[in-house]
Amino acid sequence: MVEGDYMTEKNDEFLEEMAGKGLESITTEYQAIPYLGLVQPDGTAAADGATPGVWRNSATGEEYGNVVTVIALAFKPIWNERDSEPPFNTVSRYEPGSINVQIQQPKGGKGYPKMINPNTGNEVQELFVYAVILPEHPEAGVLLFNPTVGSMRTCKQWNRLLHSQLLSNGAPAPIFGSVWELAADLVDNPAKKGAKMAKFVKVQKAGQITKQQLDTMIKPQIPVIDATILSITAGND
Repeated sequence: MVEGDYMTEKNDEFLEEMAGKGLESITTEYQAIPYLGLVQPDGTAAADGATPGVWRNSATGEEYGNVVTVIALAFKPIWNERDSEPPFNTVSRYEPGSINVQIQQPKGGKGYPKMINPNTGNEVQELFVYAVILPEHPEAGVLLFNPTVGSMRTCKQWNRLLHSQLLSNGAPAPIFGSVWELAADLVDNPAKKGAKMAKFVKVQKAGQITKQQLDTMIKPQIPVIDATILSITAGND
């Protein structure tokens, strides 16, 4: 390769008249769906060198630290099936009520009943999926956040806050009306003595979105949000 064949500085004004050319057929179903996940100490990402306890983009491997700023675009409850053997990876996600499950009562009467897929013997948990964008990392596009059962309490707090946001005229704000900071931490793993697990532990409002964010970051994603969050696929960090 001859030195100077490629640009080393960003000077792409000459491409503006051809913006998006050739990308029309690369729709959502032909792309890897990125997840905003937490790196678990005993997970595959950590084994590959990722930092335990931080937020991470599953598609790029980029880490965002233990606090990440997000704008929620959509929310959906799901049934999440995990393998019954370590490392308990997600094997399938379903629409709630779309598969037959058996209810397994807790031993000794203590605890909560479990849903079991009779075809696999795996536990099925009702969890949440959020479609989010990262205002500090707009190049990441839409990501799915599918928290584990350990983060459900904080998720329900976030849901309450999302649902209670009002516009100045008293009308309900859209789900994407505010910017949020999601904090994670390494806490004791109740299933493994002496072990740690990454958990979504705190959410707080960082402010209202701007008109520029609505026009440049949110509106362009609206056509793909439904297709993204309705994509039920296996695998996650």
